[in-house]
Amino acid sequence: MATKRIRLVLDTNWYISATINKNSRRILYRLLTNKNIAILYCDEIIAEYQQVIIRNKFNKVIKPKQAFRFVDFVLPKLEHIILQTAIAESRDPDDNYLLSLSIDGNADYLITGDMDLLVLEQVGTTKIMRLNQFLGSITL
Repeated sequence: MATKRIRLVLDTNWYISATINKNSRRILYRLLTNKNIAILYCDEIIAEYQQVIIRNKFNKVIKPKQAFRFVDFVLPKLEHIILQTAIAESRDPDDNYLLSLSIDGNADYLITGDMDLLVLEQVGTTKIMRLNQFLGSITL
């Protein structure tokens, strides 16, 4: 019998962190290469990533060309979800698309460090938690 894959949404800040931080990159790589995990994304995550990664504060750490190469490497390993559900539960309206992605992608977990999302604890059947909580609750 096949094991059910864990369906995971990573907040955009995790992709930013993995782009500029070696430790975060290792963790993301472990998640991406785990056959039991499906990582979901939507167009809004890509748009936010592209807006944030070119900010001046990141220019000292990574060049835009490197960031876009990172996207080219990661994107084929993710499952694309088109958002259909409108959700307005976050204190920060800019985060609601992550909740919609969680619902529309039938995600088991939404991984974030954002308190506006963490305070919700759950949306639909998706548990919202920090990465260290998630890693402590599963075996990679």
